[in-house]
Amino acid sequence: MEIYGQISMTEDQEDKDLRRYINTAEALLFAFGRAVSLQEIGKACGCDQKTAKHAAELLIERYESMDSGLCVKELNGKYRLCTRKEYYPGLVNVLKLERKPVLSEVVMETLAIIAYKHPVTKAEIESIRGVKSDHAVNKLIDFGLVEETGRLNAPGRPALFAPTDEFYSRFDLKDKDSLPKPGPELEAEIDEEVKAELQSFEESEKSAETIEMET
Repeated sequence: MEIYGQISMTEDQEDKDLRRYINTAEALLFAFGRAVSLQEIGKACGCDQKTAKHAAELLIERYESMDSGLCVKELNGKYRLCTRKEYYPGLVNVLKLERKPVLSEVVMETLAIIAYKHPVTKAEIESIRGVKSDHAVNKLIDFGLVEETGRLNAPGRPALFAPTDEFYSRFDLKDKDSLPKPGPELEAEIDEEVKAELQSFEESEKSAETIEMET
């Protein structure tokens, strides 16, 4: 009986700890107002990232089971407390929130390339589209849908671009794998374009090295 009692006490404590982790994650998402990483949730809860992920997934289930105007979304490995999309029009009317920008066909095309092939450079985007893409990329950055994530190890060290957390939230996507799958022909064509561009960068780098050695 004593052993049973100890086990029961341990199980009760584990349940209490898990509830505390879930509530802490909820409070953290509310306080931050942005997508929160598992590392941040774990730090707030005082637990490892595996436990933090379990708590975040249970928090999602909690909101799914509630009749609430809020929900918790997983966005590319992070978690965010969001307004359910069916209530957004009413909030815009009352709170004068910024309306979502209307994306032109050119901007949407550029966004699709970045979403499917990130991280990518402007040169790679332009190689696929066949036209200059500075304006479209800059627009996407202004809209908060794309961000610079690093530099390519190639001559000139061009910037690399990828979708933001706002992109995944705006289009109601969990991660890159949630994107609609392109047809095999289109996917193969894009892959070839990107490979050709990377090969061009490598050849340019080798040429620069050769010129340097000769001088």
